[in-house]
Amino acid sequence: MEYPLPQRASKTLRIGGFLLIAGLALIFLAAWREQTLLAQHAWRSLLIAIEDQHVPEEAIPIRACSLPESNLSAEARLLIQQLRAQAGGEEAIELFGLAHMERLVMTPNDAPFFRPALVSGRLPEPGQPEVLAGALARFDSFKMDDIEFTVVGRLDPIIPSALNLYFLPNHPAFDVLFSGKDDVTSGWMDIHGLDRIDEFNGAESASEDAARFLLPFGRVPTSVTAAATLGMLLVAVGGAMLQLYLLRNLVPRSGRFFRPFLAELSARPRLLLAVHVLLYGALFTAMAAGTLEPRMTYNAVRFTQTIFSEGDLGYIGRAYQSGNIPLAALATLNQNYFLGTCLYTVLPSLLIPFAGVLKNLMSFSFVGWVMTPLWTGTVVQNTYHSITLTLELEAYVLISFAISILPLRVAQGFRDGAWLSHYTAGLRTIASAVFLTGILLAIAALYEATTLILLN
Repeated sequence: MEYPLPQRASKTLRIGGFLLIAGLALIFLAAWREQTLLAQHAWRSLLIAIEDQHVPEEAIPIRACSLPESNLSAEARLLIQQLRAQAGGEEAIELFGLAHMERLVMTPNDAPFFRPALVSGRLPEPGQPEVLAGALARFDSFKMDDIEFTVVGRLDPIIPSALNLYFLPNHPAFDVLFSGKDDVTSGWMDIHGLDRIDEFNGAESASEDAARFLLPFGRVPTSVTAAATLGMLLVAVGGAMLQLYLLRNLVPRSGRFFRPFLAELSARPRLLLAVHVLLYGALFTAMAAGTLEPRMTYNAVRFTQTIFSEGDLGYIGRAYQSGNIPLAALATLNQNYFLGTCLYTVLPSLLIPFAGVLKNLMSFSFVGWVMTPLWTGTVVQNTYHSITLTLELEAYVLISFAISILPLRVAQGFRDGAWLSHYTAGLRTIASAVFLTGILLAIAALYEATTLILLN
């Protein structure tokens, strides 16, 4: 049986290609703007080790401690208390950063040192309870050990590592704040540290007591975030159009195994469009929400990086750190295909209609939230990583489309009195889609591993 090619396919190819190229161009433009702004800043390479007994040459020694939760509002403290009493509450608290308090950092008494980093206000007076604040530090005033500190100046948001910090010039009057407390740490800060990150990583690998670094990024201007987000949207739409064009053109020559799924792509255009709008709508709505709530987005990124370095997905992080591209690709494929697609998306959908669609809806929302291009370095990374996103996410959209067909087939079977044949046809569609998305995700995993290892 032959299936006709979609009409005006060449027009689809031209539009999809144009959108993809336009999106990438917009992301490149946003990345160029970000790099231009960073190049002009004296503190563009700031790196802060919040815990490290060894202070490298040229670095500045610091002491740090977290602000007490008593500075939170009564409503926030009550919410944290209620979540801690519930199963899974600690994970929610960590994910949203509800109890992740800002840190107070005591630096040497050299207030003019901070002048290049100041974007508003003034420098603190040594000996006075006055501090400088990072861009995401929430409080204009706070208390520690009955001493009320006031923010008198704010640091430029684009400065890396300093978003959630308060800086206090060293003075004997405040030594008590950093004495005899379990959460007090000693470390260092270096305004040229990111330029020497390989040196610090080598020292960390050779040391039994590894340094703890703060996330080494700042926040880019809103205009850069907006341009990058729009570029990612265009890449997503253009990439989806191109991939669908290629898949639909495979129908006449795909063989019997792929035909059940590929034929449905042309037979159910409204369902295909609805699944795309649902999932990509969730992705970019979450990005918009992440832009409006930068602190929560920051905490989600921190939580995600912890999972990839120390948590359940640590094996993926270690595979990428090894520099072994095939190993990293296999680790990515295992997570995205065998676990994320087969185990968590397809299998539940065989028992509960649309369960996998709901799972992917949640995944797209979280990915959009975490991938919001708010931070320095993320826009540059998306010049190539946006291709990874369109390859991976389109595969999830396609499998969501396939599993949506099964309950629709069953419902049609009850109406037609041919339940078993429609159920069998739905299973064949899912089986061919599972195999096809496996190929797509394998290509995406190899591309992701290659680009992240070679370009990062």
